[in-house]
Amino acid sequence: MIVLMISLMQYALAYELDVNTFSNYLDVQNRHLHLEWLLNMDKKYINSTSSYRFQVVGRSINKITLDIYKLNIYSTYLQNGLSLSHTIDNPYEDSDQGSRLNIQLDKTYYKGQYIELSIKYSIDSKSRSISFMTKEQTSTKTMPYIFSQCEDANCRALAPLQDTPTVKQTYTATVIFKDTEAADVFMSADESKEEFQVLYRPKDQAGFTWKYKYFIQKVPIPSYLIAIVAGNIKKVPTSTGGRTFLVSEPDKTEAYTAELKDMEQFMQAIEQYIGPYTWGTYTLVIQPASFPIGGMENPLLTFANPTIMTGTGSGLDVTIHEMAHSWFGNTITCVNWANMWINEGFTVFLERKASLFHYQIPDEIKLNAIIGNTSMYQDMLGFGLDSNFSSLHPDTTGLNPDDSFSKIPYEKGYQFLAYLESIVGEADFKQMLRAYLVQYKYQSIDQQEFQNFLLRYLYEKQVDDFSTKRYKILENWNKWVYSPGLPPVILDFSTPKLAEAYDYTTAYITADGQQPTKWQNYFTFLHSQKQVFLEDLFKQAQNNLLKINVINQMDKDLKLTEEKDFELKFRWFRAILTAGDKTRFTQISDFLGSVGRGKMVYPVYRALNQLDHDFAVKTFKNHEAFYHPIAKNNIKNILGLKENIIQ
Repeated sequence: MIVLMISLMQYALAYELDVNTFSNYLDVQNRHLHLEWLLNMDKKYINSTSSYRFQVVGRSINKITLDIYKLNIYSTYLQNGLSLSHTIDNPYEDSDQGSRLNIQLDKTYYKGQYIELSIKYSIDSKSRSISFMTKEQTSTKTMPYIFSQCEDANCRALAPLQDTPTVKQTYTATVIFKDTEAADVFMSADESKEEFQVLYRPKDQAGFTWKYKYFIQKVPIPSYLIAIVAGNIKKVPTSTGGRTFLVSEPDKTEAYTAELKDMEQFMQAIEQYIGPYTWGTYTLVIQPASFPIGGMENPLLTFANPTIMTGTGSGLDVTIHEMAHSWFGNTITCVNWANMWINEGFTVFLERKASLFHYQIPDEIKLNAIIGNTSMYQDMLGFGLDSNFSSLHPDTTGLNPDDSFSKIPYEKGYQFLAYLESIVGEADFKQMLRAYLVQYKYQSIDQQEFQNFLLRYLYEKQVDDFSTKRYKILENWNKWVYSPGLPPVILDFSTPKLAEAYDYTTAYITADGQQPTKWQNYFTFLHSQKQVFLEDLFKQAQNNLLKINVINQMDKDLKLTEEKDFELKFRWFRAILTAGDKTRFTQISDFLGSVGRGKMVYPVYRALNQLDHDFAVKTFKNHEAFYHPIAKNNIKNILGLKENIIQ
């Protein structure tokens, strides 16, 4: 019992190291960052200065090392103007992790001391964190457009940083821009109270005015949550509550706000389960179609792909998910990318709790878990069931952590938490999560610290049958986290709605090109049932049971090739390509050139590549300029086009 009490009362741990940063963050950590950016959006260039306030956390240091990726570094100097020497090297020359910026300090600094220095650099179109879009690539076609995407370890392409979720810092920024290139600029921070500031109007260039905006983020955040968007965009409220807002191109604002009318209710549904939202306001940015992911939870400024806007509200689970990150991911953060499930598994868990509270449709939640499990298993097969990438603790030493990105931390993480909840009990688990948020607010932790807290909480609260629950929690913990492949415990998400979807697939397959009797049932299905049906169709195609005549009859009845909901459309295209259908290549190429969301384009490219590699490459080349750098890189991997990159 004494040993147990000692283990439960341990509050301080040495967290896991981050293998994806070249910075000496164990010796020195940045406390505040200030960015000054002069945007030249037409020329795809940003002139930059970043200033830092480092604190020594080790015994002593005489240099600072930071992460960079294809930044043009011009000078490094102390706040007093003293120039510092710097070098750049490549610890992994055959990797695309980036480079290490080594800054030699003027003297030795000791634990607790602060170091204030600045770096002059520039960002250009080689950046993989900034997407520079021409005005022709936007909806309104009046101004160029830029947006950032920094998760996982891509913020090193935005500024020299300790690009690790271990380190959290406050930040401020001054952004200078031409009024002819951007109607507005927003960042993942609060805007200054002042209106736009006019700097000057050059006499010889009377066609534009330089303006600037100032931003401040008072809450310490990891570098991957720094974000910017600029272009012909406007900000409008989505409700009368004063907390939720939309940013989009002005021609989309009316339709988007109509679909997002329940954003305040989403927020309240999450708060009902987990507690109050502490970040102030919440703004959702609907990005251009080339945005590479469904959503990105930048604090105060969530980014989302327009595929979530279906006109029916069927894609708004992404909105709830990104809101939920305000608690898990932004408030409590994984200490490194091997612990990504600390961000994503918890967020999926909270998303589904809030969705159940808001929509009151238990079958939808179960089916979404089944769909997520299917996607997770497909990703596991892609990595290999024995690959550590199919575990909740992937090892990305020497690699870009993006290489391990998948649905696994989302869905295996969710299932792990659902399993723990089944042991602890729903009410106690909910209260534990609330206490967990209080204990680790604005900190970064690993899975071991979560385990320690869970056991400590249950012990201190004297929950019923603590010894038995502790045994069950620890019995499979390491298998859940470290073992590759499927979870060690299979959870039951079955529902009659699942059987209906499977029976519907069977009806079409057995009709063998004829119209089945109950073909119209599809139009009464839950949105998740439609996804289950199309996932099952893909499985039938893999088993060579989906024939061209069945595909043609389905498309005639259900108009799936013309589907406007991309969650359904990409699953349809993946299934028919797997079945060997080459008759819809034109529509598939058009689809791949109209959406840049990786979840939707990667599976279609994989299926297309297996069916016709040459056409897949041709399609990619036709649309390459449309894709975000992250998506472009992943598609090249799928098609076997990626070459070694020397930083």
